Amino acid sequence: MFWERAVAVECAGRIGAGCVVAPGLVLTALHVVRPAGSDQVFGRCAVRLIGGRGRAAAEVAWHLDDVALLRFRPADLPREFAPVRWGELVCISPSRQARCVAVGLPDAAKRDGDRREPEAVEGHINAVDTGGNFYSLQADSVVPSGESASGTSPWAGMSGAGVFHEDLLIATVQQALPRRANGRLEAVPVRHLLDDRGFCDIVERASGTRPQLEPADLHTLFDSAPQPVAAASYLLDARSETVEFTGLDTELQLLRAWCHSPQPVDVAVIRGSGGVGKTRLAVELARRLADRRPQVESAPDATNFAWSAGFLDPKTAPDQTYQMLRHLIRPALIIVDYAEYRLGQVRGLLEALVNHRAPAHRIRVLLVARSTHEWWPKLRARHPAMVSGTEIVLAPDNLLRQVDAQELRERARISFTRRIAALQWSGVSDDWDAEEFLDRVADHAPPHEGQAEDDPATVLSLHIESLAGVLVDKPIDGDLDPHEVLLYHEERYWDRASAVLFPQPLDPDYRKALIAVQRLASAADQKEADAAIRAAWAAHYGDVRTAPPLTPDMVRAQRRFLSAVYPPTGHAYWGGIGPDALTAKLVNDVEADSNGEPGSGTFLARTLSSPLLSPSQRRHCLAIVGRGFFSHPALAVAAAQAVAANPNALYAEAQDLLEKLSEATRDIWRTALVDAQQRHDATVPAQAETAVGTWSQEPGPSPAEPAGPPASRPVVTAPLQLPGSFPLELPFPPPVSPPTGSGAASRPQAVPKPLPQDPIAAVPPRAYPTCAPKRTVPVAIRDYLGLDAHGMRRVLPAFVFLVALFFLTVLWQTR
Repeated sequence: MFWERAVAVECAGRIGAGCVVAPGLVLTALHVVRPAGSDQVFGRCAVRLIGGRGRAAAEVAWHLDDVALLRFRPADLPREFAPVRWGELVCISPSRQARCVAVGLPDAAKRDGDRREPEAVEGHINAVDTGGNFYSLQADSVVPSGESASGTSPWAGMSGAGVFHEDLLIATVQQALPRRANGRLEAVPVRHLLDDRGFCDIVERASGTRPQLEPADLHTLFDSAPQPVAAASYLLDARSETVEFTGLDTELQLLRAWCHSPQPVDVAVIRGSGGVGKTRLAVELARRLADRRPQVESAPDATNFAWSAGFLDPKTAPDQTYQMLRHLIRPALIIVDYAEYRLGQVRGLLEALVNHRAPAHRIRVLLVARSTHEWWPKLRARHPAMVSGTEIVLAPDNLLRQVDAQELRERARISFTRRIAALQWSGVSDDWDAEEFLDRVADHAPPHEGQAEDDPATVLSLHIESLAGVLVDKPIDGDLDPHEVLLYHEERYWDRASAVLFPQPLDPDYRKALIAVQRLASAADQKEADAAIRAAWAAHYGDVRTAPPLTPDMVRAQRRFLSAVYPPTGHAYWGGIGPDALTAKLVNDVEADSNGEPGSGTFLARTLSSPLLSPSQRRHCLAIVGRGFFSHPALAVAAAQAVAANPNALYAEAQDLLEKLSEATRDIWRTALVDAQQRHDATVPAQAETAVGTWSQEPGPSPAEPAGPPASRPVVTAPLQLPGSFPLELPFPPPVSPPTGSGAASRPQAVPKPLPQDPIAAVPPRAYPTCAPKRTVPVAIRDYLGLDAHGMRRVLPAFVFLVALFFLTVLWQTR
């Protein structure tokens, strides 16, 4: 928060304000640390926290005009500071004035003697100042009057205070404007500071990351990049830009040409499988478009402006935020990651931009997706004037056109080593011990098979291998799984956060399940966050009769823990572990450990069907699991078993997921669904016979014919369709009876054991219906009692008999 960053700057009897912008760095006004009329900068001064105790000696590390950057030892202040987010105002709509706040120590806030109390000045930046060299902060609070005799300003002591819009630092206060009745404060926009390479170098050395400018008044539209931490999830995040961009220059030039085309609005898509560099390409495009060129932009006929670019927040609603795009001072690039799962949001954005015309600046919408299947042609047909059809297709070998895999590994190794060293130098805590990890896995870690020779290497797989090699300080060979290295490194990060928040450490196995559910279910608010925690507890301790109770205090502590290790980057309640490869590894491990036997885990079945989660959370769970099907096919088997056992709650989402997956992953999911249904029907024949309907299928082969492999199964011409769902072509399922002879050996993998009946599940196993089943009692009553329709039919006669007996008894006594 901005209040926690506010400090008092004291130098030679003068007092001003400042703002901590990175570990060991304070931004303030130069005249606070330099006497009036002197060109000599004072070498030593002091900073102290306004909102708490702590004092540190400081010196001037950089200055420009009337802005100075002070350096102090981070350990001298009893508080850790994450790097600040830098912002600028880009919207000139009079109806959307940017609300700002600055915290300082003005003379008007003096109390007894010379003691000053901190004061927050709230106001707004005039729209006409958005593109100017200075911001004019119009104070909305009571404006103090100046002392005409002495000629001093009542705002003296506010100089150097940071001006924040939401959580973004946009300016630093310089002085009160004369002849404005003390009603306005003049502030220097931080975008001018980021134009100086020396300033950016100092901030990068202190924070471990290069400072980047964000559109502050579009914070409701865009999310933010992750904060630097000593965790593999941060180092591998494409938006962290840890590894230098390499190998996709042709695609980058095509996208830049698309951005500078004359259309007022245009939409393009980057398509490719997971880990090929789609998001990294979009990040690089956004960074290069947003690079400022002050000399070029200051020309009278300048047209090559820096762009406002960002990733669309999944929680952004189509309200007045989209209307702000008509009043921008710069062109804008809006990136939508995982667009195939956010088609409703994409349509809402395009509907808001239908009437976007010149003289408004250009708007480009870049969609990033693993599959364009059917939705991309439909989007082009619906908005032919806005969707030009530009499609960039990425394949794993695109990266290897200019450099080979070994050179990419070496570049990644150097980049990871530098970033880890920069994080450690900036004070980011990290207690990773490579020897401890190697000793841990030496005895009981199974050998890693490594990547098959015919599997193409992706940029993500190369980065994962390189980062694991840096962490263990040796090349990764077949005896060591790089995902295991990174997951253990992530657990050490969890250990450090747990030690601060929990007097007694959490059960490590439960903590892994908790982190997995956090990523799977996500949370829009505190209610959904609490529901995810309770679902994780139920999924982990479901079969343990002696499980400890989950108290409200425990829920509150775990909620703080999850928000601390993976804070939100947008308007969600929290973030989650990433990237998808690491998430799939974590979920796969938790699933494998949830029942002690391979192929018989219960974690996914309980989580996906948990009545504690909202429908949107269950849908999000299935989507996240689906992203790991290709790398971990066992997840598809486990998720399909959950769908087969709970069709009323999950079948529509499973069918919708089938439309969004890439071709290869779609085949895995389709086959897993049919196999799971077949095993379910064979396991529960009674329920299969009494169900309303089953999978539509053609007559199967005779018992004498061996059942062929899934790839050779014909496709049904009359696909199954539920009310309100899309028709899908489903593969022909094998007969109910188990195959014999050579057919059994032709199956691609062993069939896992069917899931046991789970008291956590809200809906009992049943066959897939072809229409909505009739219910004998209201849904809420039946689900609350934990019974299916057949159970209610058995209970209802006894219940009616008892009610009748009760009324007869009452009637007999009254007579």
